[in-house]
This record gives sequence, structure tokens and C-alpha cells, in this order.
Amino acid sequence: MKRTTLFPARPALGRHRPVTMMRPHAAPRPAEGSVLFVGQFAAYVLLMGLAYSAQSGLIKALGNVYAVVIFGVVAFAWATRAHPPSRWSLAVVVAYVVYLTGIACSVAVTPSDIDWGDLVKITLVPAFLVFGAAFERRRLALGEGFLWERPAVRAMLAVLIAVPLLTWAGQLVQSGFEVDGVRETSIFANRNNAAVYAITVLAMVAVITGRPIRSLVIFMAVGVMFGTLGVLLAVVIAMALTVAKPRELLLLALLVAAAAAGYVIWPEEKPFVRFTPVIDTVRYLLDGRINLRTVTFAELVLLLKTQDLSFVFRLKHWVDMLAVWSAGDVYHWLFGFGVGSSVRLTDLRLVPHNDYLRLLFEFGLVTVGAFVALLVMIFARLRRRWETVPLLTVVIYLFSENLINNYTAMAFFFFSAGVLAERVAAEARPHAVARR
Repeated sequence: MKRTTLFPARPALGRHRPVTMMRPHAAPRPAEGSVLFVGQFAAYVLLMGLAYSAQSGLIKALGNVYAVVIFGVVAFAWATRAHPPSRWSLAVVVAYVVYLTGIACSVAVTPSDIDWGDLVKITLVPAFLVFGAAFERRRLALGEGFLWERPAVRAMLAVLIAVPLLTWAGQLVQSGFEVDGVRETSIFANRNNAAVYAITVLAMVAVITGRPIRSLVIFMAVGVMFGTLGVLLAVVIAMALTVAKPRELLLLALLVAAAAAGYVIWPEEKPFVRFTPVIDTVRYLLDGRINLRTVTFAELVLLLKTQDLSFVFRLKHWVDMLAVWSAGDVYHWLFGFGVGSSVRLTDLRLVPHNDYLRLLFEFGLVTVGAFVALLVMIFARLRRRWETVPLLTVVIYLFSENLINNYTAMAFFFFSAGVLAERVAAEARPHAVARR
């Protein structure tokens, strides 16, 4: 008897037709889950653009509520549709459950003084990895094209790009085009969050169009446009590790050489003036003049002859946090000191500008271990390719910034990682069959 299936084979996936138990009346419109995700966040970005343009606290509050609603809507779409199974996705779900278990145990230890806003963001954003992977498997099973084929999605992508840029342009005009004079950057709290959003939008472009951006110039331009050296450094490292061939390596080397020449010629001009405290800090650490455990910030200002202590501040804060964490008991090592404890229990009363260390301190080894496992599973599939560049940039930048509670950017990061991981695996499948 001839076997039939509801989903015709897609040529790129080989000759074998996928087998599914989904019924005809349950089949949704093509790629509805991914369209829903993009559409909801386009609406959210529009709302936040209006909030920041009007300087309305009420609209911002509504936007924060809507962000949680987005999760519920996308989760409902995922839960009410059948998706082809995947061992990789099952492993992702297991790691996410471990991640949630660690967070739950941490909350149980310190149920008071909880920053509920950060807790909700940190808890929910990795789930978008599961959603993105499932929606992409369904798209492949249905044999549908990329989201770019739908005019509505092109308009949504335009909103995701244009609204933050126009909002930022208005802020720059008001500040006399002084980047440092803008308190808030576009619809984000600071330049770092704006920069990481821009990087994750590049990943979303690959999700929507089906084609990753293959331009060193574009990545470098995004890395420098908000004046954040950390993002630029992360972009350079990510490209060197993933796609750099002799031509790209030469261009990266020329850029580094140009930056070094600029520092030598204009050491007191922006952005080169920020190199000096970093270089001096490293030099003083090596010769023993700075002891991070005992030095005070007043002493650092006198020694470095600057109030720009962002680099040494991070190092000192990390050392102090690790000292507090290591002094805890086994339970605190495993499940941390609770959400927000990195602010409550440290001398500086600030988050650590290192999300891995923050997860370790606030939620313990169980949660940070599961988080790292999710990242390892993503890059084990993606490997060295252009799709990896924006995602690896974010992972590197997590070492020096507070990004995990940047809800929009991290939702884009995890969702695009899930989609691209499944897409890359599907593209490799026919080659694997051919080898056998």
C-alpha cells in the first residue's frame, strides 16, 4: 500500500517524506509561530518607541506588562500545535528544566527582597530557544518558504529596525549629537543594551530572510555605532573565531592596527582616551601596584589619574563577589544567594557586569551550568558559519555586561538560535545520508 503524508517533502531535506500524526484541520497557516513572534515584538518595539518619544512612564509600564503577555501568546502557540520531534530539542528542554529548578531552589532560599522584574526576565527568556526550534521544525515539515516571502513580515522587520533608529536619532538631535549626552539610548536604558539589540536584529535578519549577513563591514559598523568598545571587541573576536579566512583576518588586523595608530596619535581624543585606563590597569596589576582585594576606588582614581574606572571596577567587583560566594555553604554554591543578591550582598551594591558571574552568585552552579549547557548545544550545531557571528558576539559580551535581563535582545538571541540551529541541522542532513 502506498504511504501518504500530510506534508510533502522539501527538496532541500532529501527524498524521504516526513511522517507526522498531525490532522489536516489542525494545520495552521505556514510558519504561524514565527510570524506571531516577530509580529508581537514589532508591536512591542512600536509601543516602547512611543513611550520613549513621549517620555511617558505609563506607556513604559504598559510595555513591560505587554512583554510578559508576548511570552504567554508565543508559549500558547507552541503548546497548542504539534511539532516534529527532535533529540536535540529534547536535550534543550531538559537543560531548561534544570535551569528552572536551580532558579526555584534559589527563590526558596530567599523568598523576600526579590526583584520580580529581573526574575521574570531571567526565568522566561531561554524558553524562546525551545519555541524557535519547534516553529522551525514545523516550517520544514510543512515545506514552506522563509518568512521574508510574506509582505507583512517585511514590514515587521522594518519596524524592528526603523523605530529604534529613529528614536535614537531624535535623542541625538536633542543632545547636540553628543553620544555621551544621551541618558537613554533609543528605547533602551543605555548604549550597551541598544548595541546588543542591534546585534541580535542581525541574527533575526537571517531567521526571516533565510540568508545570514555576510559582511564584515556591517558587523563592524553595528559594533561601533553606539560607541561601546565592549561590543566592538566582541564582534572582532566572534568573527575571528567563526568566519575569518585570510582576507577577513587581514581586514581585522588592519582595523586593530588602525585603532592602535589612532591611540598613539590622538590619545586624548574619543574614543581612544578610554584605552589609557585599561592599559594602565593591566600594567599596575602585573607590577603589583593594584591589589583588587584591598584597593579603594579613591586610590584607583589617584593612581590612574581618571574617573573612568569601568574596566577596573568590573575586575574589583568580580573579585569581591567571588569572595562572598566562596564563603557560602554548599547550598549557596549550588543555588546561589537569591535574585538581586549581587546588589544586596556586595560592597558596591551593583550588578556585576558579567551575566555568568551573576547567575553563579544569585542562582548557583546548577543554574549557570544549565545556562552554559544551552549555549554549548547551540554552538555545537551552528559551528563556524556566518549565522554564528551575531550569536557568539552576544555570548562573548555576556562576560562584561548585564544583558540577560534585556528582555527583547535576549528573546531575539534565543529564538534565532533555536531557528538557526534546526535550519543548519536540516541543511546538513542530506549530506549525512550521502556519506552513508
